[in-house]
Amino acid sequence: MIKNPHSKLYRAMTELQARHKLVLTGTPIENSLVDLWSQITFVTEGLLGSLNFFKKRFVKTIEKKKNKEQEERLKQLINPFILRRTKEEVAKELPPVYEQYRFCNMTDAQRRIYEEEKSEVRNVLLENLEEIGMERSTLMVLKALTRLRQISNHPSMVMDDYEEGSGKYDEVFRNIESVVSEGHKVLVFSSFVKHLDLYARQLDDIGWKYARLTGATTNRAGEVAKFQENAECRIFLISLKAGGVGLNLTAADYVFILDPWWNPAAEMQALNRAHRIGQDKNVFVYRFISNHTVEEKIQRLQVRKSELARTFVASNNPLRDMKKEEILELFN
Repeated sequence: MIKNPHSKLYRAMTELQARHKLVLTGTPIENSLVDLWSQITFVTEGLLGSLNFFKKRFVKTIEKKKNKEQEERLKQLINPFILRRTKEEVAKELPPVYEQYRFCNMTDAQRRIYEEEKSEVRNVLLENLEEIGMERSTLMVLKALTRLRQISNHPSMVMDDYEEGSGKYDEVFRNIESVVSEGHKVLVFSSFVKHLDLYARQLDDIGWKYARLTGATTNRAGEVAKFQENAECRIFLISLKAGGVGLNLTAADYVFILDPWWNPAAEMQALNRAHRIGQDKNVFVYRFISNHTVEEKIQRLQVRKSELARTFVASNNPLRDMKKEEILELFN
């Protein structure tokens, strides 16, 4: 809870007087190496120097320049203060988890809208990158990527008058029906509440019971209990941000992740809602990707970043250290 060194919470915590201090976290680095500085500095103040010093010495050289020597130096500094235990070491009795990618073809109408949007965005981006540079264009890039991701899911998320179908939506719902008909329970995660709304409406239409958790949910415990304890409630629609932590959903043995994002840690947290102590069934995780879209490219970036995450070096925003050519490649 103290990863942001500029937060009031972090400043308040550093004023606590204690003989021994301990930090407990499942994701020591979620956004950038600065997360690590905050936690180590709380435990042993001064080890990593001031925040400005740390940014110059380690953040820039490791995250941007990929300097292996500095990466090793940082690991040597922090290793005596870290006890890392993986789930496999702590809960050896857990059943296996199986992960698959499900690649979905877009419908013709969806593909046409996606290609039109991508071409328009790319032209505007080229102008902006030339005129104001990469750093000042970041917000625009993220906004454009978000819009393309939404169209990859279902164009109705960005177009109120869209009445055609979505390849991914049809594939996901077909899998939901299959899982439920076989007596299983499934967690359905999306980054977009609008996306979950589409499934909720269809589930309402066919009269299937489901639980739902987003940032707007007031009775989290009630929704969790409904899913865990009611045999007829086999589907849990969850927004990735609201459902990433603090949930024990071992009644589920299927996890559907509907839209990939940069940080593999966020998806692992979703997976871990079902694959945790108390789970006695094999867990199956499906990640749904729309073919020939920005989602495929995000998925490839995730693979490249997973290795860094395992050595405590990761970034939630790869735009920070991507070149102009790499940015434009996302929109090709």
